[in-house]
Amino acid sequence: MQPASPSQVVHGLEAIIDAAAGILAERSLTATLRGMARALGEIVPFTSLAVYEADDEAEDLVPVFAVGRYVEQTLAARPPFDGSIAGGVVRSGEMAHITVDDPSLSEFTIPDTPVDEKEAIVIVPLIVGADVIGTLNVWREGSGTPSFAVEEAQLIRRFATLAALAYANAHQRERLIEQTLTDELTGLANRRHFQRRGQAELSRAARERSLTSLVLFDLDDFKAINDRYGHPAGDTALARFAAILRDEARASDLACRIGGEEFAVLLPNTSTADAVAFGLRVLQASRDGVRRPDGAPLTASAGVATAVAGDHVADDLLTAADRRLLAAKAAGKDRLEAAGVPVA
Repeated sequence: MQPASPSQVVHGLEAIIDAAAGILAERSLTATLRGMARALGEIVPFTSLAVYEADDEAEDLVPVFAVGRYVEQTLAARPPFDGSIAGGVVRSGEMAHITVDDPSLSEFTIPDTPVDEKEAIVIVPLIVGADVIGTLNVWREGSGTPSFAVEEAQLIRRFATLAALAYANAHQRERLIEQTLTDELTGLANRRHFQRRGQAELSRAARERSLTSLVLFDLDDFKAINDRYGHPAGDTALARFAAILRDEARASDLACRIGGEEFAVLLPNTSTADAVAFGLRVLQASRDGVRRPDGAPLTASAGVATAVAGDHVADDLLTAADRRLLAAKAAGKDRLEAAGVPVA
């Protein structure tokens, strides 16, 4: 691998400007990071690249993206602010330009990577406003590896100015999208998210000929809590029930607050019997672990519906579960109904 020639360095500045529009136009954080790596590779040759985000509370760097060699090891390591080259960059806000023959390299090796391999590194702070939000780390590795020329390091530093803005913009965009899909009070997904994910899940189930179940919950006599004890007490009840759903749900499940005191949990690859078992665990956990302001157990009613091979759309599945939920309410509350059979 040859370092950039003087003419390449001159054109590198133009390439940074050309890359700006494409990177900033990327809509997702992952696409932005991949675009950054691709654009930089066309300006300055490298073998590996990583982007780290600064965790000021833990005082270390969290790897968020890596390409090239030793990706798994890079993503597993969190360099501390004190005791790593990247951490020193965060502390100082200044670029670190490490040549192949720098003796300090042996002191700062990523765990589970060769300690005697030749490498050159440029680490640049990602700065937004007055804050260092992370670092851009660029390596050249292997025998016969040339160090980064001073001009190349300066190109990487200038590129990092663009990269920091692109990263911050993409991060903010993803946070805003997450907020539109999340219920503010409980932290669960909202109805809009349910409809998006639900239809995607049913489409997947149709392709794979698998089962998808939905359990719909409604807190019993919730209006009385708000009327008698005020909305803060009602909010507390909702948040505690949401916590139970998070505890009981699998990582692949989607727990949502779809409105008022009504919650839904989408269960991929789950039969009616398993969905009933899940629903009963939730009802029992609420009964045992959450108290209303008057000391009585917080109970809920539930309805279960199952789509076979995605033979419903999301709203139809919700309607089917809601019919069974209403039947459970009519039968006396604090119970679950599935396929027309009440389970007390």
